[in-house]
Amino acid sequence: MAGVANPNHIELIVRTEVFHRLVQPVYDNDELGWYGLEPRGLLGDLGPSQLATLIQVCEQQLEFHIVSCCKNLRTINRLVTDAAIFYLARGDKNPYLVFNPWVDPMASLLDEDVFGKLGCEPHEIYRKVGQYSNHTVGRVCA
Repeated sequence: MAGVANPNHIELIVRTEVFHRLVQPVYDNDELGWYGLEPRGLLGDLGPSQLATLIQVCEQQLEFHIVSCCKNLRTINRLVTDAAIFYLARGDKNPYLVFNPWVDPMASLLDEDVFGKLGCEPHEIYRKVGQYSNHTVGRVCA
């Protein structure tokens, strides 16, 4: 697990299997159809045209929430209106949970190129024991 924080937002980056276990996206197309949603693929992918219906489902069924997959392939556990793909989910609603395929949350120390892309400096790293791994790499960005 890794964390990124700056004045505008905070992200808790986890491995893909941890993200899916915690968030529990609904992949069953029959179940999605029962709620009036029409997935585009086999894994419950919902396009932007389904967003209004998806929001209605989440307002009526409080156990659900929206997961957004952005154009840069980051999957975020909250509604991001300009995302490319959306999912209905029934698990942890923590809006800071993120799966980012470009950052390895299990790395004990990321190289400077990654920090440059994130807008962080390597000297801003701190370590502490994490819940999902032996080490949590936290990056505080200005």
